[in-house]
Parts: sequence; structure tokens; C-alpha cells
Amino acid sequence: MWNYFKPEESKWYAWSLDGAQLWMHKSGEEWRFKLESIPFKRIINNAHGPDSADPPGPDSVSIAVAAGRKVGLRPHPSSIPYIVSARNDVSILPGAEAWFTIALPPVLRFELESGTILFEASPFVTPTTWFGDKMSGSLCLSLPIELEPETSETRLDIAKSDVTSQKSQARAAQYLSCHSLIHCRIVVRNKSKDVLDVKRLAIFTNLMNIYRIDETLISDTVVITAGTDGSLKTNMHSAGYENLEKLHVASKSSINEVLIMRGVSFLRNIAGI
Repeated sequence: MWNYFKPEESKWYAWSLDGAQLWMHKSGEEWRFKLESIPFKRIINNAHGPDSADPPGPDSVSIAVAAGRKVGLRPHPSSIPYIVSARNDVSILPGAEAWFTIALPPVLRFELESGTILFEASPFVTPTTWFGDKMSGSLCLSLPIELEPETSETRLDIAKSDVTSQKSQARAAQYLSCHSLIHCRIVVRNKSKDVLDVKRLAIFTNLMNIYRIDETLISDTVVITAGTDGSLKTNMHSAGYENLEKLHVASKSSINEVLIMRGVSFLRNIAGI
């Protein structure tokens, strides 16, 4: 699904994206695209392509003009953060850490091998919400995924295991079985002297690389650390992913840490109150 390929002239191709549908057509230097997106809650496990296809309906077709022979469907993280909520109240005691695995909806681009972007769209529609205080908060994509901490038996190395086989709640497993979503490991570490109550997590993506194992998309491990100085920081760990094919390179890879907030209680930080 994610390889560059040389399309035949005047032929329609289609990608099934876990419920969404995407079409592409090349005629000389003219490229045509059409997307039928779905609400994120309606996602189903069915991803494959490119396949030969009949022409889609004439409505809402996008056209790009560019010279190029090979094109690829390439996944990228959202330009704004993702936010997810915990299914139950999760309290992390001082010195402890909690692990989570979630699936994030990507932004998909048709790109030439030169890097030229022909088309960009989000196949899954998600609502937005505000995270943080009025002055320093962020607009986020609100995902209908419920965080559930993993047990020690499910802490598998995502770069060496089948992510769809991990033990999880039924709803989480539904998303983790989809190849057009980005599978993401999250570690929350409490290095403070206070209990850290996790209700919601905001995942900032400007440092996130995306890799693939076969057709499965995975990201760097997101590590969120509550420090002794009253800070809450996000760090992307790429250990274990070095030998994987990288489909998206973080735009700010020289920066290894993002400060989310400071000077507010941990509960208010992580809950976005």
C-alpha cells in the first residue's frame, strides 16, 4: 500500500482504507484524485491497494498537474496534536510508569518520488477539542479511543512483534487491527513526588517519525515525563526502530524534547483543565 509505483496511463486505481475509499488516475501530467472519508468511529478492518478500479462518481474530484512517473500513497501524522481519554481513572504513583498502545488516524498524501505533493487528505473525520488553558493550550483532534494501561505481559517490543496480537480491550483491538492507522506506544513516567492522575493525554506530533513493518504503520514511542521541577515533557524514543523503513521524517528531528506546560499542578496539566 505504501510503495511508490508506476501507474498505467488513463487507468483508475483505488485504495480501501479501513472503511474510507481513495481513487487515483493519471493521464499524461494530469492527476485526478477522489476521497470518500468516514467518521473515525465507523472504521473497519479492511485495508488494501492499489487495485484496478472503475471510475468514481464525478463529484469532488481533485486535479493536480505535475510531471512524474512513480507515485506513492504516504502517511503523515496530523499537523495538530491528538488527544485521547482514559477509560478509567489511572493514578501513577511516584517513581512508577504506565504503558499504553493506541492507533492514530494519519493524513495521507500522494507524493511523487521527488517529494512533490499531489494530493493531501484525511480519510477519517474526527472532532476537535481544546487541550490546556485558554492562553497556552492547543486545538487537538479528539479521538474516540479509550486509554487502557497494559499489563507487564503485554509490554512487547513493537518493532519485533505483531501489534495486532497484543492483549487489549475489544475497542482498542478494533483500531489496532487497521493497517491505515498509525500504531503508537505511549509511556507515562512519574518522576515527581506526587500522584499523577491521568484522565486525558495530548500527543504532540511534530517530533514523530513513522515507520512500517510490512503493511503496519508504527510511530516512535511517545514518552511523557512528569518531572520534579513541576514540568510535563514529551520525548520521542526511536530505539528499536533504526532498521525499519521510515515513511515520514519528523520536521524537527534535531529537537528531542517538547515542554507541554509548566507551573500548574500535574492533574491540571495532563487533564487539560
